[in-house]
Amino acid sequence: MKFVGVREFKEDVVRYLNEGSEIVVLKRKRPIARLTPVEENSPEIILLEIGRVLSEAGVSKKEALKALDQARKKIYG
Repeated sequence: MKFVGVREFKEDVVRYLNEGSEIVVLKRKRPIARLTPVEENSPEIILLEIGRVLSEAGVSKKEALKALDQARKKIYG
């Protein structure tokens, strides 16, 4: 875990993000943000991939939510 000041983080944000480690951003020596890498095959990555596929297929948000609701009802009653 790295601790960096806001100004330093702002100047080298790409370098810090590319390092792939947890970063705590400080403002006046107090933590204001914590950035953590997204793990491979995490729920966030899976949801983003599903969204990308649906978008490329031309499925609207409304249609996707309706399909999810129907699947939920079929599985859970």
